[in-house]
Amino acid sequence: MSTYESTFEKASIWAILWRTLLISIGVVILGVVLIFAFMGEHSTLIGLVTDGLVYFTMYKLTLRQMKKHSLSVRALSRPLSQSNRSFLPVLGLTILTAVVAYSFIYFFMTLLTFIPALFDLIMPYLINISFVEDLPFIYLFVVAVIFAPIVEEIVFRGYILNKWVDKYGVKKGIIFSSLVFMIIHLQSLFIPQLIVGILCGLLYVKFNNLVYPILFHAVYNFIVLIPTFFINYGAPEEAQEALLSIQESLPMEFILVSLLFLVSLPLLVYVSKRFFHTLRETGSPYAQNIELVE
Repeated sequence: MSTYESTFEKASIWAILWRTLLISIGVVILGVVLIFAFMGEHSTLIGLVTDGLVYFTMYKLTLRQMKKHSLSVRALSRPLSQSNRSFLPVLGLTILTAVVAYSFIYFFMTLLTFIPALFDLIMPYLINISFVEDLPFIYLFVVAVIFAPIVEEIVFRGYILNKWVDKYGVKKGIIFSSLVFMIIHLQSLFIPQLIVGILCGLLYVKFNNLVYPILFHAVYNFIVLIPTFFINYGAPEEAQEALLSIQESLPMEFILVSLLFLVSLPLLVYVSKRFFHTLRETGSPYAQNIELVE
């Protein structure tokens, strides 16, 4: 008789979410104390420490909940096949998704220039989250390309998706877990995060292995970060002034990148349909993998 549960049906999602929220609040307080203690210096190191603590906490809480509900950690992923030819199309899908996500920001800003009331209301928020965050590239790289892909995929796909696929079915499980993934990323435009969540979920269900969504997530974040390394938007005040002025004179850059979005989005939909045209309708990746563990 197996010592592990065969599905995630009895697993608790809220136990992870509310504990993570409480610990995140504590870590924020710790970060503020450290900033005052170091008189505003070493902010990058402090940020890495506090973000690392949050992600480590999410990781440990997830594994603890799995142990509490007699769930096998090994069954989150099945062994990779000797032939890894699948990684190449996944890489192509990732690059295309990153192009769509990055160009969406320009498209959305361009669209706002035709609606003055919404432009004045939304544009300051878009500037703050997209262009003027004064964060070192090394900090962004470690958090976005290393910490986030590994831990978030374990939590959102490995735990939450498995839970909701076992409870509601594959389609609803992918959609519901992707919506939570989107909502958690408050400092984003939501739509790109929703697309990433759905594609990571589809990859996990297709391959039954967390390596694929982790790879997708990490490469996607890296590609989106590249412009922050090469493009200098100047001081926050200068960037804000330049971006607010696009309502009077729309730069050619915005028009071209917006056109790129209108081309790349249908292409992403087409490629995704081709890539995921065969996808099972029942059974979570965990349920498929537990038989191999046993």
